[in-house]
Amino acid sequence: MQIDNKKTISQELLNKCRKLINKKFDKNKIEKIESEDNFIKALIEGENFNIFYDMLKEEYSKKLFEKIVRYRYMLAFYPNVHQNFKRELFFSIKYGTISTIFWIRKMIFFLITKRIFLPKEVGAFALFHIISLKQYDVKNIFEVKEDATIFDIGAWKGDTAYFFSKKCSNKARIYAFEPDDYAFKILEKIKDKYKLNNIITKNILLSNAEKEIDFISMIENTPTIKKNAITIDKFVEENNFEKIDYIKMDVEGAEKNILEGSIKTIKKFKPFLAIAIYHGGKLFMEDFYNIPIFIKNVINEDYEYYIRTFSPWGGETILFCKPKKI
Repeated sequence: MQIDNKKTISQELLNKCRKLINKKFDKNKIEKIESEDNFIKALIEGENFNIFYDMLKEEYSKKLFEKIVRYRYMLAFYPNVHQNFKRELFFSIKYGTISTIFWIRKMIFFLITKRIFLPKEVGAFALFHIISLKQYDVKNIFEVKEDATIFDIGAWKGDTAYFFSKKCSNKARIYAFEPDDYAFKILEKIKDKYKLNNIITKNILLSNAEKEIDFISMIENTPTIKKNAITIDKFVEENNFEKIDYIKMDVEGAEKNILEGSIKTIKKFKPFLAIAIYHGGKLFMEDFYNIPIFIKNVINEDYEYYIRTFSPWGGETILFCKPKKI
């Protein structure tokens, strides 16, 4: 997609997206879907999309931005496409954010050559994104140093913590935060089994304030329980950190809440940030146009912004914030 600078980015992208469906749906159907979908409503309003696009440092990130918007717009008109593998495959080939064929080939190669050597306790898809597609190892943008202090927020069963641990030296300190009790047990098991001595596990729920929260596990048929949450700022203050180099955050839609409780820490230490922005809403991706604006309003002058996505379906989209001091 080439952008016409006479129009705003949101207007130009919206017009291009509408051309894709004008002959496939009648006017009333298009208006109905657009009026009910939060992502498209925000695109029509435009402000957040325009600001986010202008934030991006490089042309590749901007091209990826356009592809993500197109994919998510089309998904609103074909919301059930993921229920059928064949339809999903053709849909992703036509509208995918990255090459579906490339992704499938990489996945097959990973399963044949690498999966057997990695922790079986962790899902193949998570390890594939992190190990083969280098989700948290982006050259000149997000590359952890050997002696880094890292906050892995949303460590789950240990996929990213495992990667960071192997990437870093024993001098590193990788704080793996995971509030889900079941996942946390597996995280600790992996740490002990693979002798990942630079990982410090924390069964802590993080949020924007110290309060009691109804915690919903990602494990099916697990009852909701009440947990006490704290902020990153409070955790950092209580533990007297002298530096924090990197913060990775993928917490199934709770990113903005946790960021709200991290402002002092981010301003003080200016860490590299890797924040998931693909959650939110019935068809996902509402965080895409909300979280970057929040971050910009808090830390704009200190960072450069990039995006990468690691799935043809727009999932695994990460906002990378690189401190300008580097």
